[in-house]
Amino acid sequence: MSTSLKDYQQVRGLAIQSLFEIIEQSSEGTVIVDRDANIVWMNERYAKRFGLQNADQAIGQPCEQVISNSLLRQVVRNDRPILLDIQDTPKGPLVVMRLPIHDEAGAVIGAIGFALFDELRNLSPLIERYLSMQQELASTRSLLRSRQSKYNFAHFIGTSAASLEVKRRARRSASAESPVLLLGETGTGKELLAQAIHGASPRAHKAFVSINSAAIPHDLLEAEFFGTAPGAFTGADRKGRPGKFQIAQGGTLFLDEIGDMPLPLQSKLLRVLQEKEFEPVGSNEML
Repeated sequence: MSTSLKDYQQVRGLAIQSLFEIIEQSSEGTVIVDRDANIVWMNERYAKRFGLQNADQAIGQPCEQVISNSLLRQVVRNDRPILLDIQDTPKGPLVVMRLPIHDEAGAVIGAIGFALFDELRNLSPLIERYLSMQQELASTRSLLRSRQSKYNFAHFIGTSAASLEVKRRARRSASAESPVLLLGETGTGKELLAQAIHGASPRAHKAFVSINSAAIPHDLLEAEFFGTAPGAFTGADRKGRPGKFQIAQGGTLFLDEIGDMPLPLQSKLLRVLQEKEFEPVGSNEML
């Protein structure tokens, strides 16, 4: 029984050593950190991928200082492996595997990370999906930034009693959940005030969407508000197009010149506003 156990331990040790050598030799890179997540070893391929002249420059450095967004510290702290993940590098993303390292008593003494080769073609769909999601996220962030309000109450100039009262009421309405009606002649700054209300509201991190009801043909207003299905009409987007209500979800929808839209559509908008969770702001006419 004792001999069998010794054989088992020997075979196990050889298997672990063989497995490490195979993965290390066939991977894009390997790195080992201690219990403080400082690098104690890195192979030359991985060092060069991160712009180092040689692996010795990485020794003693915190893993995040060499490998941006590294999760090896998390592996050491939680004592849990991360078997498949995607790691960004200056030369493109890699599929990586991270494992905790234990001593003979079972305590965590460090972690090891393997950056797998891009030649693992069965994982290429995962990488492609990751890149696609990154592009979509960047596009969404860019669109959201373009829809952020540009003005705040500091841009609303005026020190008269009437101006101060307008700003007081606007600040008060910013914290309300009910629709806000802005009345005033063309050019008096209703949209500026609407953006200031949005910027001071709990919805400021979401989109501010403005639509001029008088500038859109009546027969297209409903599609503008509620969007279109794929191929709904000749010339329609094959993927469909979201409406302004969907884009403004969770944010602010500014309905300029709403008095110029047909009454049936006004009634439909009122029903939608009562059901949705965004902050509508209208000008010149009551919804």
